[in-house]
Amino acid sequence: MRLTLGLEGEDGSVTEFALEEGALRLGRDAAAEVHVGRDDVSRRHAVVERTPEGFRLTDQGGANGTWLNGQPVPSAMLKDGDVFQLGPRGPRLRVQIEEPAVAPQAAAGAPVKRYGTAHLGLAALMLGAGSLLGFLVLVASAFELGFVPAVVAAGVAFAPMPVYLGLWLWLDRYDPEPAWVLAGCLAWGAGAATFASGIANDLFAGFVHAASGNRGLAQFLAASISAPLVEEASKGIAVLLILLFLRKEFDGVLDGIVYAGVVALGFAAVENVLYYGRSLVKGGTPALMIVFVLRGMLGPFAHAVFTAATGIGCGYARQTHNAAMRLLAPVLGFAGAVALHSLWNTMAGLAGPAGFLMLYALVWVPLFLVFLTLVLVMGHRESNLIRRQLEREIATGLVTAEDVARLGSWPRRMSWLMKALGNPDRLAARRQYLYAAARLALSYGHAERASVAGGHTQSLGQIPLFRREIERLRPLV
Repeated sequence: MRLTLGLEGEDGSVTEFALEEGALRLGRDAAAEVHVGRDDVSRRHAVVERTPEGFRLTDQGGANGTWLNGQPVPSAMLKDGDVFQLGPRGPRLRVQIEEPAVAPQAAAGAPVKRYGTAHLGLAALMLGAGSLLGFLVLVASAFELGFVPAVVAAGVAFAPMPVYLGLWLWLDRYDPEPAWVLAGCLAWGAGAATFASGIANDLFAGFVHAASGNRGLAQFLAASISAPLVEEASKGIAVLLILLFLRKEFDGVLDGIVYAGVVALGFAAVENVLYYGRSLVKGGTPALMIVFVLRGMLGPFAHAVFTAATGIGCGYARQTHNAAMRLLAPVLGFAGAVALHSLWNTMAGLAGPAGFLMLYALVWVPLFLVFLTLVLVMGHRESNLIRRQLEREIATGLVTAEDVARLGSWPRRMSWLMKALGNPDRLAARRQYLYAAARLALSYGHAERASVAGGHTQSLGQIPLFRREIERLRPLV
């Protein structure tokens, strides 16, 4: 399939541009494949891209918009004979396509297939390896603590987990991450990260003890130096794997925080089994309750906040078009995670229970409030982005104004879903509809950011897929 664009000049001449694969950028920018040197054309005005369905025209957020056959469009499939303009009175381009624009295999009624074997394989690896190694850690804990204390400790550690997870996942309420990816993250943190960290920390403590003859010093240095480095590395690997191999499900900083937090909550739950079990064996129920207050009530999200720094770094790398920052941001995020973790452990090791509570109030509470403010602001920005990006589709009839208002409001989304509780098929369709619409808006956002940076993004190719998914689901909701 071959597309030819005929750009009409003011003197009546026609300049042709051909496209078979890839994309043509149109605008005033000198780097654009279709360069138009007019003031009423934006620097990065529009893109024509080859997709599996045919050729798609996408407006890049220019001030005057893109008009197809006399109508403003945010995005549309091109047909042979179409005419579009860069602005209502801007330059005209005629479309010639040698073959039909829609491939026969693009079944309009079929769901969009979005994941390949490699994507599912990564999740299966994280889930399988994490579950197996987590089971081994729990078995080792039972041998150390005894069966009954281990069972009690596990119950105390895992009972509040649904609450912790629910609160954390609420942060990304407008674009919930796939359950199978989150399950892989949770298992990785609970198993693979705890298994590797336990071995490395024990080896480090043993080496320091052998060298110094001081067991207390060995335990303190292991907590302040070894644990932050090893544990944040073992948790951060999961976030990095998702960034590298599941980029479609990694939109930016907020997603990085969510993935990192889920990994860390899994890690903390299994780690707490040992802390709770040891306190129960040594001091009985009163000691267990004290440790639960310190770890389960005062610091349930401590590990999540540490590892969130790595998630922020990976998220920034995902959304930036600066090549240097793509490499540097995850490293800086990991360094921040290690620093926060070391600060927490050093505070606990040096201050004692009473001093720790004072430092907790003076140091940790302000840090946590800053973090909480950050994620709340980011959630509000994501809501606004979804509304703003989908408003362009109201004119096309793909979504309604009511849809746009609902998609940007968590209470409205939940109310809409609750109304379908008695109809499982409709409930499933509504969940898929909300997901596809949010993904469409975020894909538009990625394309807009890439346009501003003068780059290109794979999300541009996702736009027609999500539009088709919304069209498929609309009669079912």
